[in-house]
Amino acid sequence: MHTTFSSLRRCAGLVCAGALLLLPTTRAFAGDTPADAFPDYDSYIKVGGQASWINGDPAAFANQTGTPVHGSAGIEDFYYSKDLTNDTTVTVNGHALGDVDDYLASVKIETDKVGTLDLGYSTFRTFYDGVGGFFPLGGEFFTLQSEDLHVDRGTFWVNAKLARPNAPVFTVSYKNSSRTGMKDSSEWAPIISPDATIVKGKLVGNALPANTRYIGPNVMTLDEHRNTFDVGITANIGSTTEDLKLTVDEINNADGRGYVKYPGSTVIADPTVTVQDDYETIKSTAFHVVNTTDTKISDKLSIKVGLQYQHLAATDGGAWVTPTYNATFNKVYTADTAVNIYGNSHFDDYTGNIALDWTPTKDLLVDAAFRAETDVLWSNGGFTNTTLPATAKTITAITTNQELTYSNYSSNNDTPELTIQYSGFKNLTLYIEGDQRVGTDQQHWVNPYAAVSTTSAGVVTAQGQPPGSVFYQEADQNNEDLKFGANWNACAFFTARVEVYQKDHQNQFIGSDAFVGTGSYGGYFATGYNLDGAKISLIVKPLPTLSFNTRYQPQAGTVAVTAATVNGGNGNEITSGRARTQMISESLNWNPTPQYYVQANINLVYSYIQTAYPLVVVSATTNIPTPIQNANNNYITESLVAGAAIDKKTDADVRLSAMKACNYNPQIANGGQPYGSSFDEQTYTVGLKHQFNGRLRGEVRGGYMRRTDATTGYFTNFDGPLAYVSLTYAL
Repeated sequence: MHTTFSSLRRCAGLVCAGALLLLPTTRAFAGDTPADAFPDYDSYIKVGGQASWINGDPAAFANQTGTPVHGSAGIEDFYYSKDLTNDTTVTVNGHALGDVDDYLASVKIETDKVGTLDLGYSTFRTFYDGVGGFFPLGGEFFTLQSEDLHVDRGTFWVNAKLARPNAPVFTVSYKNSSRTGMKDSSEWAPIISPDATIVKGKLVGNALPANTRYIGPNVMTLDEHRNTFDVGITANIGSTTEDLKLTVDEINNADGRGYVKYPGSTVIADPTVTVQDDYETIKSTAFHVVNTTDTKISDKLSIKVGLQYQHLAATDGGAWVTPTYNATFNKVYTADTAVNIYGNSHFDDYTGNIALDWTPTKDLLVDAAFRAETDVLWSNGGFTNTTLPATAKTITAITTNQELTYSNYSSNNDTPELTIQYSGFKNLTLYIEGDQRVGTDQQHWVNPYAAVSTTSAGVVTAQGQPPGSVFYQEADQNNEDLKFGANWNACAFFTARVEVYQKDHQNQFIGSDAFVGTGSYGGYFATGYNLDGAKISLIVKPLPTLSFNTRYQPQAGTVAVTAATVNGGNGNEITSGRARTQMISESLNWNPTPQYYVQANINLVYSYIQTAYPLVVVSATTNIPTPIQNANNNYITESLVAGAAIDKKTDADVRLSAMKACNYNPQIANGGQPYGSSFDEQTYTVGLKHQFNGRLRGEVRGGYMRRTDATTGYFTNFDGPLAYVSLTYAL
């Protein structure tokens, strides 16, 4: 079909109206490439491998690409399907890639009018880079002894379904999943500033620059296991469909976190020691039952009802162990910051919802729903800590304290929802959606309600806590969301989607000052935010072979805090932050002939939450108020794919991709930690695919990748060539 001048003229005004939105854009939306002329194999095996020759940080390369620098090879994909009988089919699927520990083996048996059986096992590896923060003023950069960290995730599953004609459908499934290995942590460790003020080998005060920088590497050791068992039934009773599902979920985790305190410091108050900062065990069992019914009352009205109950019982344990240096004895001793940690929790959730779908006319749809939820949570626990008294005469003179806690929490939330959609206008659909979540929470806790102290002399002292250690808090939640949108298919060459929305969320807390004789946590406190935004999408297709897809998503609002210390008083509201986001994206798809295609995408995001910066006060005397840096998340991504059919058996393509962010501000290091990320990454590849015969296909690809990272002081940069090759054989 050829585009006529008259049809283009009819859309010209529409395109001009949206021209202001056709800007360099945000997120890439990949279009469809021309259909591959190569044959599709019913059953096949594909083997391949990839390698790289990287200069720079190999751990950073593995973290970004998911592949170690020495590459990987193996069976990329194996698919085999066979009809055992006229009504039974077996399908085997899998892959096995060495060096990345990516394996899959699954078998599925399907029998018409009976059901299916599906079982398998999969595992894959995620790579991490064990580095700490970078201190720009001193040019310091710290890593773990081995940066190459990884975590393996595995899953074994068995699913069975019995689905006979005109009978209820039964399902049973079991899944065992695990997560083991080591990864870098978001928690940093203390590092001595190289410019710290030193007198006789000891740190003095907190003069500019601050003595301690929390930029040390930190590692988490994971050993997590989970078992999930599901049983379900679906039955049709007249015009009603009934679903019932029971789930039992068990979790058994043992995770640890550790770091080296003051690594490599030559000017120290404490020696370098290894800290087991956190060791935590979690064992829990959850029981979950869900029942839903969907009843069609008439051609215009249907009703859905759902009921849910969930019970969770959990036991926590673990320890926080921090080796501490004592200058008097010139020795390190183990201070049990918190050991013998235990906690018991029980959680019950009750949820009910009802929804009505009403179509009074063919052009009008009304959906109304209401959800009610009640949660009850209680927990108790305790831990033991140790301290070295100032008057101690030996390193073993340690006082042990046992601290006990208790808490109770209850919550009630109601959420009405309404959606109206009208499509009575030609080529235009309008809709409006709104919901409101209203909740009331109550909590009280005792921390601690009893303490037992044992001195180095063996004296045991039990002490009950006064009423001032009992805390209460009430909370009210009112979250309102509203959106209005329109979908306009103006003509064959122009489509518009527009949506505007508002989010108004408020949370109010009445603290324990409102209760006589209890602890003081403030009489009134409230937080909330108000956001206004829009989502605009334009699809312009001036030619059958050319299309543009533009998306624009602005959002802006404020975050507010209200507080008062007077019992029952109303505080003054202040704006504690301003948030703004601009997202613009553009996607171009061009297929000038069946032999050629081009895809181009650009994605631009400008997002920040403004707090205090750049109004930062830095003192050169005794104290340095820590600056509060804006939360910036600005970045741009770009991609280009161009391909051509060289002949009937050979295709070639070129792929370019890039990503860049500039959010790192080292100037804030004068008085605080410079958060934010700045990096620049590009990848270029050229590929060739060839059909050797009716059963064998090959692919080869070569390229180059480069990444620079200012956030880490350019210590994690890498670059180098890449190579990939594969063969696919029809079985």
